[in-house]
Amino acid sequence: MTREALLTSAPEPFTAPCVRCGRTTTVPVVVGVTERTSGPPMVQYACPEDAVRYGAGPSPEDEIG
Repeated sequence: MTREALLTSAPEPFTAPCVRCGRTTTVPVVVGVTERTSGPPMVQYACPEDAVRYGAGPSPEDEIG
């Protein structure tokens, strides 16, 4: 590790607004993905408190390994 790496500031954490309450959270949970005809898919995030309302968790498509 170099001295410069130790002295640089940490990157800003990823934040996203909750689709239910609208609060910005630094620990967003993916609760939905909407495919679009053009461009990347739109990912919907929820705060941990509201994520359980959407049934967030492993899905049948998730690999167990």
